[in-house]
Amino acid sequence: MNWMTSRIAAAVVISGFLLGGCGGGGGGGGGAAPVPVPPATLGSSATGSGSAAVFTNNGVTSALTPASGGGPAVKLLTLPNTGSAVGALTVTQVSATPITTSLTTISGTSVDPAQDLGMAFDFNETKISFFKLSTQKEVGTYDTKTINTGSYSGASPFINGAVMNPANKTVIVATADGFQIVDYTNPASAANVRTIPSLAVNATTGVEIMENFAFDPALPVGGTNYAMIITGGGQGGGPQMVLVDAGTGTVYRPDAATALLFVAPTQYIDSAAIDTNYHVAILADEGTGTTFVDLNKLTLNASANTYTLSPAAAVNRITTYTKKDNFGMESTNHLVMMGGGCGGVDLVAAQLKDPSTGLGFAKEVVVTMPSGTDNTGATVTWNGWCDPHGSGAYITPSDHPTEPNRSLGLWLNSSGDHIAIIDLQGVLDGTLAGGGYDPTTTMPKDIAYFAIP
Repeated sequence: MNWMTSRIAAAVVISGFLLGGCGGGGGGGGGAAPVPVPPATLGSSATGSGSAAVFTNNGVTSALTPASGGGPAVKLLTLPNTGSAVGALTVTQVSATPITTSLTTISGTSVDPAQDLGMAFDFNETKISFFKLSTQKEVGTYDTKTINTGSYSGASPFINGAVMNPANKTVIVATADGFQIVDYTNPASAANVRTIPSLAVNATTGVEIMENFAFDPALPVGGTNYAMIITGGGQGGGPQMVLVDAGTGTVYRPDAATALLFVAPTQYIDSAAIDTNYHVAILADEGTGTTFVDLNKLTLNASANTYTLSPAAAVNRITTYTKKDNFGMESTNHLVMMGGGCGGVDLVAAQLKDPSTGLGFAKEVVVTMPSGTDNTGATVTWNGWCDPHGSGAYITPSDHPTEPNRSLGLWLNSSGDHIAIIDLQGVLDGTLAGGGYDPTTTMPKDIAYFAIP
C-alpha cells in the first residue's frame, strides 16, 4: 500500500479511536498558527486517545486495536471493499496483522498514516510505542517517566490517553501528572518538547485530565488557530470544560460567569469529542448527562488564564442519556455515535444541530446492540470495550463505488475479538416503532459484526 497517500478518516474516541489527530511545540496560542489539517480529512473528533485509531488508504479502511486477550501486540485491521455487509457498503471480512510492541499490554492507539506511523500506550506503563504501518515493526519508544498521582475511572493509570497530531508530528500524552507534547519526527529518539503540569486535583474542580480528551489541531478563536485540547472536570468535579493550548501550554478555565453555565453532575466528565467543522464540543458525564458547548462563542483571556462563553446559550446540557461516553464523531456529516459506557450494549446514533440553530441533536435514535451473527456465522452477544473506550467514526472516500461520503461508526467489543461496523445514517433512518427494527437483520444491515482474526 502507498501509506504516504493515506488520509485520516477518524480518531477513535476510543481520548480514542480517534480519533483521530504539532516538530515544535504544537503551534497555536500567541505564536504562529499551526499548519491546519483540514477537518474533512480528520473525519472524527480527532480525540484518538482511545483504543482504535481509524484511517483510509486508497479507498480501504484500516484500524488499530489492542490484540484480543491482552499482551503486547496491536492489531492492524483491514476492512476490504468486497461484497455487501453494511448498508450498501462493501465490507465482508476483516483481516488483521499483529504488530508486536515492547509494552506489556495495550490500552489504546493513535495513528499518523501520512508518516507511516502508529502509536500505542498502556494505562499501567510510563512509555509509549511507535511502529511502522508498512513493516509492522516497532521503531522506537518514549518514556513519559510520570509519577502516578491521580485516579481516573476507577483505575490509576500512568497514561490515560494519547493522540498523534500530523499537523506538526507531535503526540499529546495525557499522564497522571499532566500533558506532555512529544515530537515524533524521529520516532527512534522521540523527545518531549513541552510539559503541561498537573491540572487541578481538588474537591472543587476534581481531576482535569480524562481518558477521552478531545483535540482540535486548528480551532479558530479570534482570528487565530489554536492546537486545542478539550478536557474537563474529573473525579469530584465538573462538568466544567477545561481548555489547554498544546502550543504554549496555557490552561484556560471558565471565568466566574461562564462556570455557572456548567451544571455539576453526580459524577465526573469521562469523555469529550469535537465536531471540527461545526466547532461544537460534547462532554459526557460518567453518570447521567451530556453537555454541548458552542466553541464559536469562545473568547480566551490569556492574562487571567480563563475563557468566556457568551451568551448563556453557548452551553446546553441534556440528561437524556446515562454513561454514553464511547464517542465517535464524524465531522463532515456531523453524525455522532455514543456507545454505552464500559461494557455497554446501548448505542445512540445522532446528528448534531447546526450551532447557528441551537445546541443539541437534530435527530437521534437509540439502539440496543442485538445478538447477531458475525461474518463467520458465529453468534455475537455484544459487550463493548471498557476503558479507554473502543469506539470511533469515519467517512467513506468520496470516490467510494457504492456509498461515497457515508458516515460509519466502529465499536470494539470487550474481549477485543470482534468489531462492529455501524452505518450511522442507516440507523438514523431506521424505524424502531413497535420493536420491529433489528439493525443486524434488516437488508441492507445497519450494524454488522466482524470477527478479528
